Amino acid sequence: MRSTLSLRFSRIARAWLALTALCMGSVSSAWAQVPASTIAVGTPFAVASAYANGQRFNTGTLDGTVTVAFFWNSNCAVCRDSLPELRANLAGWKTKPFSLLLVNLDRKADDWLAYEKLVGQTQMNAKGLLSVRMDGELPAGVRLPLTLLIDSKGKVLKRFEGRLAPEVWDSVADLLP
Repeated sequence: MRSTLSLRFSRIARAWLALTALCMGSVSSAWAQVPASTIAVGTPFAVASAYANGQRFNTGTLDGTVTVAFFWNSNCAVCRDSLPELRANLAGWKTKPFSLLLVNLDRKADDWLAYEKLVGQTQMNAKGLLSVRMDGELPAGVRLPLTLLIDSKGKVLKRFEGRLAPEVWDSVADLLP
């Protein structure tokens, strides 16, 4: 009796594992990861994303500007707490060739759009501010928020994970004319 029970359980367990693997495969193909090479230091910056109106983002928009790309999620308290500082620094460099690219990673577009609508009611859109939603997700193991410093030629110079590092602003100041 015991061997028959364990054999049945074994078949059920294998079937459940196979079904789980199949489901995970379909989820991962629908929500693909961004190649690590597009956010690695020393590589050209690239991110597949779109604005709230659905228009595709082109990294050529950043040409000639020093850019801080900030990857965030509306569920991330540290991310949300960093946004006012980012906007304040953008305002401080409004006469310089500087861009702030906010790259949202919410799984549901509606969460990001609700946030954008709220921000639109309380703040004016500043020159140099670009807000997009990324297609896919960051590579496994990357912590949010993720901040990239990109030079005026589009190359990723520095990368910071976690809280917004003061070195970001020192590096921007060093790169601006």
